[in-house]
Amino acid sequence: MKIDIAEKLAPFSHHAGTGCLIPGTWWHLHAFPTLLRLSHGFEKIEIPLKLTGPVKDFTVELDLERNCVFIFGHAQEGYFRLRLEAQNSGFNLHGEKVFSEGIFTGKERLKSKEHLHFPAEISFSFKAHPERISFGNHKQQDWDLVARRNDLREILPPLLLLAQKIPTPPPHAPLLPDKKPAEIESLILSFFKAHFHQILVPRLTDEQHQGIPLPKADPSSEPCFLVQQFASWVRSLFFSQNERRLQILPTLPPSFDCGRFIGIHCLGIGTFDFEWSKFTLRQAILRADTPGEVLFDIAPASFRVRTSRWELGRRQSAKEPLLIEPGNTYFLDRFQK
Repeated sequence: MKIDIAEKLAPFSHHAGTGCLIPGTWWHLHAFPTLLRLSHGFEKIEIPLKLTGPVKDFTVELDLERNCVFIFGHAQEGYFRLRLEAQNSGFNLHGEKVFSEGIFTGKERLKSKEHLHFPAEISFSFKAHPERISFGNHKQQDWDLVARRNDLREILPPLLLLAQKIPTPPPHAPLLPDKKPAEIESLILSFFKAHFHQILVPRLTDEQHQGIPLPKADPSSEPCFLVQQFASWVRSLFFSQNERRLQILPTLPPSFDCGRFIGIHCLGIGTFDFEWSKFTLRQAILRADTPGEVLFDIAPASFRVRTSRWELGRRQSAKEPLLIEPGNTYFLDRFQK
């Protein structure tokens, strides 16, 4: 019994001038066929690329699996594929594949299998083992089409993952008001349309003037706090924790009839995975880190508990706490009303 998510999250765009956050940082990449512009607040790094256009099949890909951004296309000189990634001392631009003479970047020439370093002061961090959610969607992640379709089953998985791939905002960052699940459900798409543009780049104001009434933020604030707080809203639709009480699928909008949520960090308990279909919880796995009791706040009245996939297990009432021991894995299934 194992719950996996095979979907690889790497949204992309073919538009020259599109932008995305650089994983591990709050920096924003604005990518053109012959210019890469990196910025955060008043800080800016510009990397010219001496290429002859028009560049065919120009693509910017935010790879949330490898924590980097790929820029590639066909210039008159030939095919190129660059990889931009962050580290504590700045940014590295790798020549994954470059034509024989390389690409001149204004100061140095970038060749295949080599990289150039661009120093910068950055706050660099991300979760090594992030939580992931999936709703069984396998459409191409062309973000211009995703944003046009407005399907939250496509939008929410990469957004939740991105929130764990950037540093935590400072303590003084403004907080969005707490919302009940029913309120979040009605706000979620409007919030996305107003406060995100390009490939999941956060913005504090609705620059497209769409007439969406939403709370205003201080223009001097770090906009990346919106990513994590929006992700917190999303997470609460499917899972929440109150000390040793785990609430699973408290409310499900109609479009989320099936899905998987894995790698959930349960503070003081362990990690948790679960799967549902037809709006019903099907199976769950709890990997315990600490001893004690855990209470599951779920709709089914009872379920089967096993500590091995080969044992018959026992029935457990959802109203009674489950006693766990550190190092054990608990398989929960056969949920019954």
